[in-house]
Amino acid sequence: MSDVTLTPPSGVLTLTGGDPIISGATTVVVPGPAVVVVSASEPIITGAMTVITPAAALLTVTGSAPIITGVVKTVSPAKASLTLTGGAPNVTISRVTCDVIVAAVEKQKLVEERIRREQPVGRIWDAEWNCQHVMGSEYSAKFSWISNDTGPGQTEFPFESPIAQWIYDYQGRIDRGEGRTVGITIDYGARWSGILDKFSVEQREDGDRVLVVDWVHDYEQLKWYYCVPNPFLPDAFQAPRAWIAAGPCTWVLRLTLFLAIWREHNPFLTWPDDPLDFRNWATMGLDISNWHTVVKPESFLDAMASGVVWSVVSSRWESFHDMAHYMLEDSELSVVCRRYLPGDPDPWPGANLRYGTLVIDFADKSGIQIGTSNGGNVFDGLVRTVNEFADDFLDSTSELISDAVTPTEYFSVNKRYTDRVKPYVIFYEGDTSAVQTSSWIYSPTKGVQISVGGHSAPGTNEVISASIQALGDVLGNLVQIGSLGGTIDTLLAPLYEDTILAWQSYKSNERANNTGWDRLFSYFQQGAGKAYTISALLVLRAGLWATKTVVSWKVSVADGRPYLVGDQGQGHFFLDDRVGLVLSADNKIHMDRCRRLDLGWGPDSPPEWTINIGDERIWQDPAQRALGRIERLIAGLHNLGVW
Repeated sequence: MSDVTLTPPSGVLTLTGGDPIISGATTVVVPGPAVVVVSASEPIITGAMTVITPAAALLTVTGSAPIITGVVKTVSPAKASLTLTGGAPNVTISRVTCDVIVAAVEKQKLVEERIRREQPVGRIWDAEWNCQHVMGSEYSAKFSWISNDTGPGQTEFPFESPIAQWIYDYQGRIDRGEGRTVGITIDYGARWSGILDKFSVEQREDGDRVLVVDWVHDYEQLKWYYCVPNPFLPDAFQAPRAWIAAGPCTWVLRLTLFLAIWREHNPFLTWPDDPLDFRNWATMGLDISNWHTVVKPESFLDAMASGVVWSVVSSRWESFHDMAHYMLEDSELSVVCRRYLPGDPDPWPGANLRYGTLVIDFADKSGIQIGTSNGGNVFDGLVRTVNEFADDFLDSTSELISDAVTPTEYFSVNKRYTDRVKPYVIFYEGDTSAVQTSSWIYSPTKGVQISVGGHSAPGTNEVISASIQALGDVLGNLVQIGSLGGTIDTLLAPLYEDTILAWQSYKSNERANNTGWDRLFSYFQQGAGKAYTISALLVLRAGLWATKTVVSWKVSVADGRPYLVGDQGQGHFFLDDRVGLVLSADNKIHMDRCRRLDLGWGPDSPPEWTINIGDERIWQDPAQRALGRIERLIAGLHNLGVW
């Protein structure tokens, strides 16, 4: 061995076997605490100049006469594991591997910097989704992506511009066959698509006339499809009372939405736009190639294999958004809306759709039911947990799992995405950080016991009443007065009604053991009505949900640096992906879903992202948090006739 150097100390170099040789014309450098294990017969590691194993790497060479050679440098990247086994394994590096890696990194930096400097591509479409104008004259623009809800958008155009004149000429658009609807798409790492909500003409103080256009995201379409009790029957004849479907959450949502959209195109249920077109009647509305909104298909078996929770949907003429909203929140699923435009890949293999079609998908970006990270620290990394129901099926717990394997795609230079199992994006506060402002808020769990009720369980008052009447009748007959049961029951009813089995309480052992000695004790959740019923159990869980720990934080980052915001492989993360934040005050990684993204730009400001992470329910009190959910539960039970 010639000129062998361990830099810095604490590196481990183990040489075993027959005549191991490590030679270098200059040096062999093993930075600590790396481990190099060379074993078997006559292993040889040679380098014309240097052989390098970076810190935390593990280089294991085994087998008969293994050889690693490099004309200039041989490099094992940090935290990698290089294992050579078998008969006479041979790895030969004929180029400057380290320089190649540096060059690739620099090239990728230039690519990402060029992406950041690009301007958003905005296009204005008519009702038939034919492109009419390309934006570029706007004074300002702002668009929002909101998780499972309609995001607003707004643009300001000079009133004299061609875009403003075309939008303002609403009657001319109808006369020319371009339709009343106006569509818009914005492409900048991701696609925001929507339709016109309203516009106004404003006269500013500086004399400029401006057309202010308000847009709504395509998610708005889901608020205008209603889930009827029986999607196969006309509106006038609806039986049974409510639509019910059970299965994997994504599958039942797809099925329910598909049937709601199908009703629009079924000529026997909804009068067609052109009743003389025989194709409308022949296909029964099942030819989705002309639908303006479609659902991305998924088989029942694929949905089961994906690991999403099972759910039961019920609706009695509710909008799809109202019906599905709390189901999506509970299972942490995401609705993905994307317009299919020229140049886009097919939404799914074999898809035959018209350009401009809105494709609805349901994605599990959270991974909370199959295992994901809810936090960690900068020393040990992310901790992977899976969300499970407790034994009572009311509370939820997070179970630690240890098989957190780093996705291999993370090591691909041109691959930009985040994996739900092991999220990639983590922002760090600090003097040199790209984080401009941040606000992190924590609201701990409140109360260890939840109480519901107010009325006796079904049958309780009736049993007491029947017993009093029977006893009164017997006593009345014994004294020859006649039946006294009804009279006595009327007098005593105010005293015994809703006094037995009228209240129900549940104490969370997890909260009791972890909250501490001094704690808030009980919280009464209204809305259950009768205790010890299905509705009471549902309201109990709603009370636990309303008083659970809530974390929310907002971060303003210069265009998402050092990451790119975008989907479809154009960015490292996007809406509903899990994102981490390391506060300068500690070394903990706070992890949550990205619930809102705002993109805005103007004449003097480049495009910039504002990122909102976490649950905005932190600003609401527990009663307000649970109100909407309980109303939905009670309405569903009324519809099913089990209230």
